[in-house]
Amino acid sequence: MASLFVLLELEIGSLRRQRIFRDRLNPLDAYTDVEFISRYRIRREMFLELHDKIEAFMSRSTSRSHSLSVTTQLTVTLRFLATGSFQTVVASAHGISQPSVSNCVRGVTDGLCSIAKDYIQFPTAARQMSMQHGFMEKFGFPKVLGCIDGTHIPIVAPSTNEAIYVNRKSFHSINVQAICDDIFKFIDVVVKWPGSTHDAFIWRQSGINLKIASKEIPILDGWFLGDSGYPLRPNLMTPLLSPVTPRDRRYNRAFLKTRKTIECTFGIWKSRWRSMDKTGGSLCYSPERVCKLILSSMILHNFCVVCDLQIDIENLESDMPYTETDDTEHSDNGILVLENITINYSHDIGSLIN
Repeated sequence: MASLFVLLELEIGSLRRQRIFRDRLNPLDAYTDVEFISRYRIRREMFLELHDKIEAFMSRSTSRSHSLSVTTQLTVTLRFLATGSFQTVVASAHGISQPSVSNCVRGVTDGLCSIAKDYIQFPTAARQMSMQHGFMEKFGFPKVLGCIDGTHIPIVAPSTNEAIYVNRKSFHSINVQAICDDIFKFIDVVVKWPGSTHDAFIWRQSGINLKIASKEIPILDGWFLGDSGYPLRPNLMTPLLSPVTPRDRRYNRAFLKTRKTIECTFGIWKSRWRSMDKTGGSLCYSPERVCKLILSSMILHNFCVVCDLQIDIENLESDMPYTETDDTEHSDNGILVLENITINYSHDIGSLIN
């Protein structure tokens, strides 16, 4: 009987998982691949690539005998952006002080903003053509150069010029304009305007609009898609507010399905980096610092898209409804282009949208 118990004990012991002791101070060793992505939103090899890219911007003089490593600073910042937690919570999780978390977030976001052009840039002519094919194959809308919209990132009331940050939904925010491509990547962003600024005004003042008008950047024949808060222009299409004919309704159905790409992009971005979402609370920093946090998270979003780090985009809600505003002025040329689309591309649009 004793020998039977010994054999049984040996058999159970052979089935037990081997205990692995990891260095808890080094998150690269402390977590499994799934746990690492869950905590920091990127894969381990992506973390190392990002580490190498920003390391040159992270070295700063300090009187401390043991300064925080770039690895620690990057993990702390990723965790902060991923959760939207208070800095004291992030500090406790990483065994450092709250002021150290603040310094980490400041240093890493400054470093990320320094390499923004590596990850957010308007596509080349070849990529524009590929993008137009992508939109057409997915949604049946021709010659789309990108989908544009604004989204509001909540902030605490600033100490100066507080009123201009109150948006139409009566909370303080930064109004962020973004254009996305057919694979949910940001190709142009404007992160600087207070919440009360209208989307149409941000578009008129944006660098991409001014550069297109002055022909500073090569652009194919086509148009961006924006909601009814934007002015109708030859290079910026909006939905028909009162569709009458079947041709008009086909245009609207294709338009709305295509333009939903920017809403999905916002949804993916905010789902991955919860500090940008209203569920993460308001960002308790100066507007200037908030803008850097926003831009950093958008850079990280594009980094994840480029590295093909998938996220479930099913059932993502629209960021905001379509609304017509009184100060939206449509140009005659824009109306002619819209009519041309409904007439000349009616068959193409109807082939995918029924």
